[in-house]
Amino acid sequence: MNINIKSLLCGEKREIEFSYTIPLDYSENGYTVSGDAQVDGSVKDMGGYMQLASECKAQYKTQCARCLKALDGVCSVSFVRTVATKLESEDDEEYLLVGEGSVINIDEAISEELLLSLPFRSLCREDCKGLCPKCGCNKNETECSCVTKELDPRWAALKAFKAKDGE
Repeated sequence: MNINIKSLLCGEKREIEFSYTIPLDYSENGYTVSGDAQVDGSVKDMGGYMQLASECKAQYKTQCARCLKALDGVCSVSFVRTVATKLESEDDEEYLLVGEGSVINIDEAISEELLLSLPFRSLCREDCKGLCPKCGCNKNETECSCVTKELDPRWAALKAFKAKDGE
């Protein structure tokens, strides 16, 4: 979305509020974010500089990291960026640059913040037991009879030694 801040630059207004939806289509690292994200915020004249404050919410789909159950979640992020009319260096990512016609475009900054705020991994519940490494059943739903505790092959020689010593 392009926000015209000419009234802020001229001193006519002290704040411009905005609310809109941004379409998202992201599918990577086990997360799928598609549909519209709700964005609310404002650009304020802070007496010498301008500041953009925004809050964004989007729904995502993923899988539990332990049992692979499908999960739906809501990602919510709030961020603040300084709005600049010119930048000292090209790689200043903490600033939003005012473009031609006194317009700032915040879509890229919002998308970036939203995607960076997705959880590293998601669980269906804190005590999720996950999948059995032998048979693959979901341990939250059924108990399997697989023997999952195996002797480390590096210690097998010691087990044979103990058995001979006990005779």
